[in-house]
Amino acid sequence: MRYTTDIVVIDLEASCPAEDQGNNTIERSSIIEIGAVRLDRRSLEVIDTFSELVQPEDHPIVPFITEITGISPQMVADKETFAEVGQRFLDWYGPRNKAIIAAFGAYYDIPLLRKECDRYGLDFRSHIAGGAFDLRAVGTVWLAANDHRTSGLTLGSILEKMDIVGRFTAHRAVEDARAAAAVLQVFHLGRALD
Repeated sequence: MRYTTDIVVIDLEASCPAEDQGNNTIERSSIIEIGAVRLDRRSLEVIDTFSELVQPEDHPIVPFITEITGISPQMVADKETFAEVGQRFLDWYGPRNKAIIAAFGAYYDIPLLRKECDRYGLDFRSHIAGGAFDLRAVGTVWLAANDHRTSGLTLGSILEKMDIVGRFTAHRAVEDARAAAAVLQVFHLGRALD
């Protein structure tokens, strides 16, 4: 098994208005944490990580977000905005076509990242090409091939079926990125790498 580029698995934590609880949209979300792991294209080992908290400007952290993520307004009070953190992430990610971006449920994280880059004038397209590799789909294929149900999937339920639950702290960005990367590792290698 060999990919043509390294794979960057990203996960974002975000805040939204209190009235959007349980129904947040990309348009009404602000990134509060970026976590990512870079997987070697041949071995799928984690070769680098990125993890930073972000001070949101549009949607402050409300109590239900703190309950889910453990990230409080105090934790981000002295952090930089996405303008700075997002640029550092793009610099870490590298130039276009040197990696493929992946996420568990790419339908939310990647459009939110693109929206925040556009909002702050960051050049997303010089770094990240096209769409994303959705690791939820990879997990679904693995589940089907191993005679498991494939409806109502969450990252946690896939990890449980893969027998790698309990190794990651849910709803912290870099840990969720590591967990999503483990799904790809189990799919290709039959085990999660440490």
